[in-house]
Amino acid sequence: MVLLPVALVLATVVGLGSYYETSDDGILAWLFSGVLALEPVAAVPLYFHGYGHVLAAAYAAVPGVAWLGWLTAALLLLATVLTFAVLDAVFRARFRLGGRALVLALVVFFGVAWLEHWLWFSHVRVGVLLAGAGVLFAAQRPKNGGALLVGLTSLLAAWSIRPSLAVLGFGVALPAAFWLAGSWRRAGPVVAGGGLTLALAFGVAAAVATPAESRAQRQYQSLARILDFNQLAPRPRTPADSLGTAAVNLWLLGDTTVVNEGLIDRAYVFNARIFVGSVVLAKLVLRAGLLGRDYFPLLLALAVTALMVARCRAKQRAFWLVQIGFFGVVTLFAGLLKLPPRIALPILDFWVLANLIFLAGTARPAVSRSSHPGQENEVPITVFRPLWPPHWRRLAWGLSVLILTLYAIKTTHRRYVLSAERHRHETALRQLRQQAQGAVLVLGGTTDFLKSLSPFHTWYPGATATLLLTGWQSQDPSQVRLRQRLLGPADPTNALRRLAGAAPPAQWLLTAETAQWLNRRFRYEAESDSIVELRPLATLPADTSFRFYQPVLR
Repeated sequence: MVLLPVALVLATVVGLGSYYETSDDGILAWLFSGVLALEPVAAVPLYFHGYGHVLAAAYAAVPGVAWLGWLTAALLLLATVLTFAVLDAVFRARFRLGGRALVLALVVFFGVAWLEHWLWFSHVRVGVLLAGAGVLFAAQRPKNGGALLVGLTSLLAAWSIRPSLAVLGFGVALPAAFWLAGSWRRAGPVVAGGGLTLALAFGVAAAVATPAESRAQRQYQSLARILDFNQLAPRPRTPADSLGTAAVNLWLLGDTTVVNEGLIDRAYVFNARIFVGSVVLAKLVLRAGLLGRDYFPLLLALAVTALMVARCRAKQRAFWLVQIGFFGVVTLFAGLLKLPPRIALPILDFWVLANLIFLAGTARPAVSRSSHPGQENEVPITVFRPLWPPHWRRLAWGLSVLILTLYAIKTTHRRYVLSAERHRHETALRQLRQQAQGAVLVLGGTTDFLKSLSPFHTWYPGATATLLLTGWQSQDPSQVRLRQRLLGPADPTNALRRLAGAAPPAQWLLTAETAQWLNRRFRYEAESDSIVELRPLATLPADTSFRFYQPVLR
């Protein structure tokens, strides 16, 4: 089961395109390729453990290739093939599908549950899917040592992308893995092996982590509670605190003199009553609406499979416990953490897979009389036929066609929106490259122009060096080394002051909010005769939220 998923993937990428879901992948590509550093960065504290060295070497050798995109696409393709291998065996052995019916079932699953992973590309999806698919592949073949090796290798490969993604993928795949294996004893090797693999990986990572990397991870977790999960609210006490909380709100995280662990401990508070009574409720309502809008075919599939199981005579306690568990996971991410599409769809995928696999386990062959006396034939049927009368089946087919048509229209519209956004961002990058003309480039503000770009193409700003002030990467050690090499002082504000008077002049492309904060930062603790002020010039034609600024010493 390789040709069909490969053909579907190629049809999706060629026909609909592939677009980065967030700017994170573009920023990672700029780090590994050396755009945001003195040279290709081989190690990023939170991402792509081990991969970074290979990517840095590849970008250094052949800089024009989008190595990060091709690597993550190869891993996503592996996850796709493994998942289709699992489904192929389930549909053949349990639902007794074959020929056109089998192909149709797999195509429908790809269209409603998997196509978005290729259309809306993200390394986050790849990590979760690869970990879960590897576990399912090994669990379905409990006596096959090669399958176990493939499963554990996939899990470790997902952990190397980002550890938390592998843990999530491993966890949401466990119910389906138990049902595929058939018993706890048969599922034991992959479950125990997966747990041991993750434990060893975390142990080795903790043993070799430097103090700086450990500090960066702690600060990242604290910032995630503020920026991603909305768990902490700002309560600045001093002007310095106010400056720091404003910087965090704008993702200006590189100035460690104002954004640090002390600021987070001092200027942010957690109010359980407000968080649970207001923030969590608002997040749940918002996410429920988005899930219904974006993934209504999968939600209907969950409802239908639950109804079919309820009508079966098989033991159902484990099934309903799994439904509660998945609902709890979705609620936890939606309310307490964060549930973007790149997390939501993989969870729904493994939920649907678990339900299908349980339902397949309830299928029983029907016995019919043979035309030869004294003989009986087993007529393979699925659970669909004895549970639903003919008129209900016809209605179900009609509704299925309608739902798939609506989802196809929605996917086509999303492709149109993403394609227009890509064109706008590519135009902005071309204009930026023309304006930079080899000068040092200072970028600050939203990094949305790195969204929706193709993972299979490279886009460089064309500057001698690029200082990206906004985003999680501004805290990376490579940024400190870059400022030291270019400007001398490692402190971001002093470095920018020196850059403001350097010759040849740098190109400053900022949002208005970023420029206002920088002007405020330049005035803070500055001498009266050496204050730098950023004055607006022309806007970037393709994205008017950005303006070029001229630093003036006054």
